[in-house]
Amino acid sequence: MTSFLIRRVLRTLLVVLGITLVVFAFVRAIPGDPATVILGERATPESVARLRTQLGLDQPIPVQFGKFVADIARGDLGAGIKSQVPVVDDLRTRFPATFELTIGAILFAILVGLPAGIIAALNRNKFLDNAAMTISLVGVSMPVFWLGMLLAYFFAVKLQWLPPSARLSTDSNIEPITGLFVLDGLLRGQFAVAWEALRHLILPSVALGTIPMAIIARITRSAMLEVLSQDYIRTAAAKGVSRTRVVVRHALRNAMLPVVTVIGLQIGALLGGAVLTETIFSWPGLGSWLYQGIFDRDYPVIQGGVIFAALVVSVVNLAVDLSYAFLDPRIHYS
Repeated sequence: MTSFLIRRVLRTLLVVLGITLVVFAFVRAIPGDPATVILGERATPESVARLRTQLGLDQPIPVQFGKFVADIARGDLGAGIKSQVPVVDDLRTRFPATFELTIGAILFAILVGLPAGIIAALNRNKFLDNAAMTISLVGVSMPVFWLGMLLAYFFAVKLQWLPPSARLSTDSNIEPITGLFVLDGLLRGQFAVAWEALRHLILPSVALGTIPMAIIARITRSAMLEVLSQDYIRTAAAKGVSRTRVVVRHALRNAMLPVVTVIGLQIGALLGGAVLTETIFSWPGLGSWLYQGIFDRDYPVIQGGVIFAALVVSVVNLAVDLSYAFLDPRIHYS
């Protein structure tokens, strides 16, 4: 296990280094100049050149890359060109919002997708199977921005059951502990704020979690059908083991490997920031922050955000790999 962890950590560092190089190159390939974006189109060539010198953009590309890597090695991701706020501070502020949204979305996806996949497998080619797979097909085919706007229109504007945007109402306030407002409200005993934060979380979580829910449902159905056809399942049923025990204890656990893999990939993708969902619901997370950074040609923001997202995805994938040994004792790491 130890040697496996060491190899995975070294591999992760190589991946991050490769991503650093690719991101650095692609960011500078984006049309537009940060100095011009900051000063405006009416800026004089002299002022643009002076700002480029201040930002270090007039130096040769290899020199810029060497300084960039050296700064990363010291844990310094630089400061936003436009805001002058350190990227690390922005990540510390923005990531809890994205993390809370990811938890809400993946919980919705698991709580709906997993039972739907199991029910579909147990009722193969019957009404419940066709209904579950039709709903999952609609879910995976529906654009997130369109679903988000529909949810906001019906549940926030027409029915006024839930708030349309933001993490809290303007009249609610809380001193963050973890940055997860629902949890912070509970920890501080401000249950009204926790409930308010939860209500704000529902619509973006459903919008963001619909596609993962559909994928989990279809993968669960496929994996369960394969496991349910195995001899040991028929043997357990022939011995008089209850159907619930056969499904939950014998079939579901052995069918979880591909499902856990998909869940891990979805969590990694969601933690990188959901641009459309965060934009529609005015959610102050990594996605909207990165989008604004790309719009402003803010090199430190783009580079820092992408590298951070790559690290998060790598850590989540490592956790998924380690979970295989728990789900299937036949798997050993060496």
